[in-house]
Amino acid sequence: MESRIIITKFQTTDGVIIVSDFVQPNGAKKVALLLHMMPETRSSWTSLSAELNKDGLATLAIDLRGHGESTRQSAVNSQQSETENKMDYKKFSDQEHQASRLDVDAAMNFLKSKGFAEKNILVAGASIGANLGVDAMYRYKEISRGVLLSPGLDYRGVKTESAMKGLEAAQKVWIIAAENDEYSADSTKTLAKLRPEIAKSTIYSGSDHGTYLFKSQKTLIADIVKFLQ
Repeated sequence: MESRIIITKFQTTDGVIIVSDFVQPNGAKKVALLLHMMPETRSSWTSLSAELNKDGLATLAIDLRGHGESTRQSAVNSQQSETENKMDYKKFSDQEHQASRLDVDAAMNFLKSKGFAEKNILVAGASIGANLGVDAMYRYKEISRGVLLSPGLDYRGVKTESAMKGLEAAQKVWIIAAENDEYSADSTKTLAKLRPEIAKSTIYSGSDHGTYLFKSQKTLIADIVKFLQ
């Protein structure tokens, strides 16, 4: 019997309504938080999520602010009445992109409210989602494993080198890119060299970026499932 996708909503501390797909197979002890790339949405993780669910892991794939269905932000104005902003990532400043960290925080709080201990939360991210993923591992020290697809040293001000340097010895990271996706490939090599004792890296042929790697690298999804277990 397939696990049911539950569309969930939760609010960030700055009032953004985050929409997500949550799947919790019976008896799931671990959960993977999935952070998409621009210009994609949570649906870009469907194929990986399905395989993780088959293997007994829960998944939470969120639409980051300004993407997909996460476009509403409630705020209280100076007259103490509630207003609502429509968010569009295409119009974001770097500072607004960096505020996506609050989306991750809201997701972590949601998962903890569902009974998942921090040590049983895993993360996978693509492109800017990969940067947010390693940033989350740095800020939540008990996240044990992370997969970073096509990270950069700096995407819209979400930087990775300091976070990578600050990871704990028990936190394991797999960093992945394609060789002709040059910025991500160079960033992958740099990040892996910062912490060779906890990071492994893979550079594939081609130029696919982020979750587009799933189409060209036929075993990648299965390999990620094995790594996250």
